[in-house]
Amino acid sequence: MIRNTSISSFINLIFALAFLSIFLTFAMFIKYDKEKHDQNLQNRYELIAENFLILFQDNPDQNRLNQLFKKFNVRPIESRDRRLEIINHAEELTITQNYLGTYRVYKYDDTYYIYVQQYGYNIMLKDTNHHSYNMAFITIGFILALLVFLFLYEILNRKLRPLKILNRQIIEFSKGNKDIKLNYTGNDEIGTIARNFNEAINIINNQSKSKDLFMRNMMHELKTPITKAMFIAETLDNEKTRDNLQRAFRRMDDIIKELATVEKLTSHNTMIYKEKSDFIFIYEKALDLMLISKEKIVEDIENFELEVDIYMLSIALKNLIDNALKFSTNKKATIVANEDFIDVISKGEALSNSLDYYTDAFCQEEKRSSGFGLGLYIVKTIVNLHKFKLEYSYKDGANHFTINLKAN
Repeated sequence: MIRNTSISSFINLIFALAFLSIFLTFAMFIKYDKEKHDQNLQNRYELIAENFLILFQDNPDQNRLNQLFKKFNVRPIESRDRRLEIINHAEELTITQNYLGTYRVYKYDDTYYIYVQQYGYNIMLKDTNHHSYNMAFITIGFILALLVFLFLYEILNRKLRPLKILNRQIIEFSKGNKDIKLNYTGNDEIGTIARNFNEAINIINNQSKSKDLFMRNMMHELKTPITKAMFIAETLDNEKTRDNLQRAFRRMDDIIKELATVEKLTSHNTMIYKEKSDFIFIYEKALDLMLISKEKIVEDIENFELEVDIYMLSIALKNLIDNALKFSTNKKATIVANEDFIDVISKGEALSNSLDYYTDAFCQEEKRSSGFGLGLYIVKTIVNLHKFKLEYSYKDGANHFTINLKAN
């Protein structure tokens, strides 16, 4: 799970756990500190109460009582009504009874009171010191820790922000935008990656331009002599030699056409120009590209309208029919078409590998060495550009290559 988590998400998770740890640490500290505060108060009031209980055994005069009041910073509550009000309404924190007497601790309006009782002595003392638990220092400490935490988080996010921009630009480049340039000038690791990536983009662009120039020049230079050679072959008297030469030149011409199609399809700037058309029109255009009649094809076609790049889909259909005729055992093909799918069927053995194997460029089996290995690659590329799906199945001794028009 952690392997598949992005760096930013992982850092957010780490900081979230760190924040939770800080919060829990302060919460535990506050709990412990408050318990310690309450325990100190308990010890103080126990000491005060025991001192007064001991003093009561000696029948003290007012002077000795005043000395004790001053020593512990307490003041007696003289009003009986006030004492009753505190007893009836205050929060009783503790009650302790021992051989000297009994004392209780009350809290009322954020003030603490000690009520001491011993055989005829009955006194309520008000603690004049302020003992309410103060959260100010702890709160300030928590806020400072939180500010430092957020400061570090922001610094780390700023450090990672160029990496996110770098990722977006790499994705743009992978989509075909070859003019991407990473404008990060830092000297850290991200800056090194950006500079190296810019160099890689320049190398790739130069190689791509060289390849495109080579392909165009090669196809242009080969096209003219092949055309001339085909005309010269027509003038030969020997029919067998003429047919062999024309077949060879046509094959070379087909290779150039397929290479041109592959070059166009593999370009990231490939665009399809969709327009509405009847399927029959596309089908007949595919047959025209093959230069064959319909005699070898069994048709089960329902004419329907679809919005596609007519030329490209014609090439895809031409390649499927051409493969079906070439590799069928009876040299015939069946085409079934309706608004849901286009199915090209031919008798023969099932494919020995998965469809993906045959849709790789220049893929061939030994028994199919007469092909260029580009036909199904071109078909799949065109089908994918239209958001359709190329599927394969083997039924009743026949191969079915299907363009699923409803794949989405």
